[in-house]
Amino acid sequence: MLVCQYMSEVYQELQSQLGEVSQNEKLAPFTSFKIGGPAQYFFSAKTNEDLIKSVKLAISLSIKYFILGNGSNILISDKGFPGLVIKQDNMKISYDGTLVTAASGVRLQKLVRDVVEHNLTGLEYLIGIPGTIGGGVAGNVGTPQEGQWINEHIVSVEILDSRREIAEILKASCDFSYRNSRFKKVDNELIVSAKFELRKSTRSSIDENIKNFLRKRSHQPINLPCAGSIFRNPAEKKSWKLIDDAGLRGKKIGGAQVSEEHTNFIVNAGEATAEDVVILISYIKQQIRDKYRVQLQEEIKYIGF
Repeated sequence: MLVCQYMSEVYQELQSQLGEVSQNEKLAPFTSFKIGGPAQYFFSAKTNEDLIKSVKLAISLSIKYFILGNGSNILISDKGFPGLVIKQDNMKISYDGTLVTAASGVRLQKLVRDVVEHNLTGLEYLIGIPGTIGGGVAGNVGTPQEGQWINEHIVSVEILDSRREIAEILKASCDFSYRNSRFKKVDNELIVSAKFELRKSTRSSIDENIKNFLRKRSHQPINLPCAGSIFRNPAEKKSWKLIDDAGLRGKKIGGAQVSEEHTNFIVNAGEATAEDVVILISYIKQQIRDKYRVQLQEEIKYIGF
């Protein structure tokens, strides 16, 4: 009874301070996997001020919080998330010559298309990659085949630091590496925006670059829900090749299936649960470990487990 009263008081305080906060919001529709239970509390942050205020409020109320971007590269538990899910819906992009600043909620695809309209080149390799600036910067997304990564064009990253104050982190201090950065290692730093240095080019040249990158991604699954690449590439090996050589192409557990098009993708083949995906991931890791003595590491992030 006391717990219910406390939860009611928390909800009332969230509503009072933030405005429109919903309860038991289904999270599956907000993810590229189309999997996941409800958020205990759900808030859409449309400005940086909304984002900062909601994070500070969650901390003051001693409740868990999670920042949800485009919903790719994550797997949300079937039980959902026991706390406040803050949907990052700030889509602001600003320009200062060839310097471009994008809020963490901006979709990577929106940024690519937007800079193209300003005849700026340098980010074409991001075309076709799901996710947002926040997640993309934290995970240093890019194209392994071409050896191009988002950190190459970053000047600085604006964050909400451990003291809950805004700070600017220069690229050299971001600790970028393969699929990684300081923002994946430090839980109490939140990306607010990122600044990029691009260069001027012709529209025809930029369009040709985009066409080339789209062709190279044509083998990836697009007809079924998925979360992007499931595993990081081990040293000097390709995860998809190991999985394919192990005969796991098309392997299915429940509604979760290893993609027939690209074996480092798991697709939601129909009513898949998070448990189905977890069991399939565990099975793949065990098979690769037994056959090749290689320990695969997940690229996706588990939420609410």
